[in-house]
Amino acid sequence: MQIKDMQVGKIVDILIDRDEYHYHFVSKVEGVSGYSVAVSAIVSSSNRLFRFEDGDFITLIYRVQDRMWKFENVRGGLAKLDKQPVHTFTSYKEGVNYNRRDSFRVPISEKYMMQYTEKVKNENEEEEQVQHDFEALLYDLSSGGAGIYTNEELAVGAEINFDLLTNLGKIGCHGTVVREMPVQGRPFHHFYGVNFYQVKSNLDRYIFEKQRQILQKERGG
Repeated sequence: MQIKDMQVGKIVDILIDRDEYHYHFVSKVEGVSGYSVAVSAIVSSSNRLFRFEDGDFITLIYRVQDRMWKFENVRGGLAKLDKQPVHTFTSYKEGVNYNRRDSFRVPISEKYMMQYTEKVKNENEEEEQVQHDFEALLYDLSSGGAGIYTNEELAVGAEINFDLLTNLGKIGCHGTVVREMPVQGRPFHHFYGVNFYQVKSNLDRYIFEKQRQILQKERGG
């Protein structure tokens, strides 16, 4: 399929490689024209519109029914649709079939101190962001997200931050809670699925090294 075949209201994943960082956003198709698609504006936690740079490598993942399509090296921009800001993406190439399960997930099972961000109002009724520390067991990890166990009660949509201490250096991970599962018979009361929206690019190398170690162990190496 091509970008012009996308349907209004459907979900699009936007993956951006910029210098030493990966970014991942999720948005909704607002309009299609020619070989361009407009999606709901991507806004940061500080309510600023995300702006693309010339060197960005942008990939779109489009979901329709039980299939997913990947569009690589698209061009991103900012425009207005019905007087509202939207982000636009243009590509003349056809998308290819994509399977999210191709993203390898490695077991970690190590405890980490993490932070979550909460929006509160101060005495002047102004909204502020407050960070809270909590302990969690990092159960598994992929380039796109992680699974964590914790006793902390977190809401879906909460922003999570933590640093991986690796032989490649410190790898900062920033994500959003996308699902929660109650847990029984374990030291922790909650399991959360986290999707990353910003990570250091060397996370892929770290996961590859972990994968290699697991395969060597399974083969008795």
